Amino acid sequence: MDFQQCYQYIGTVFYEHDFSDIGKNFSALITIKSKESDYIFLSYIDGQKYMTPKCHKSANIFLTMSIETFEEIVNGSLDSFKAFTTGKIQAKGNVVLAMSIYNSFK
Repeated sequence: MDFQQCYQYIGTVFYEHDFSDIGKNFSALITIKSKESDYIFLSYIDGQKYMTPKCHKSANIFLTMSIETFEEIVNGSLDSFKAFTTGKIQAKGNVVLAMSIYNSFK
């Protein structure tokens, strides 16, 4: 899996999901590390969704992982909670909100 495939996967899931059950606006910066660091910025504000492959410092959730970790989570060989607790995913900001968003994808 390369960054473009990660971006497409996240975009598909993000735009197809209804986040109204979370009840909050959010913005998240996902950093996917491979040879270089690539960024995916997501925001959900008043029901409107926005996604861009750029770095935004205004996010209230920051997630960082390797491209290999992302692929393991997507193909089901690694649980994201285990990835977080073992340090394969680094999270900063509103971690409780990040888990709510993750759980809404299930």
